[in-house]
Amino acid sequence: MSKNSGEFFVKKLIVTVLLAILGFSIAALERNRLVIMDAKISNLKIEYDRIKSENDSIMYKINSILALEKLDKIAQEKNFSVPTEDAIINIKE
Repeated sequence: MSKNSGEFFVKKLIVTVLLAILGFSIAALERNRLVIMDAKISNLKIEYDRIKSENDSIMYKINSILALEKLDKIAQEKNFSVPTEDAIINIKE
């Protein structure tokens, strides 16, 4: 009986050690995956900020063009004319 219980203990110990090694391996792989995912997320955030900045710049240009078109339309409705160079007065402080 002693021999069987000793073999059972050794088998149980080997299985426990193998499971511990497998658990640590899985934990290490998951940690590496998290680091890789964090790097990808950082790159995506940088790209998002770049695209958002580019989009804001384009929207600014569109709004500038629309504002100029609105001014031109108001000037035509009010019958404003383009001033001559003699009509322009520069004031310096």
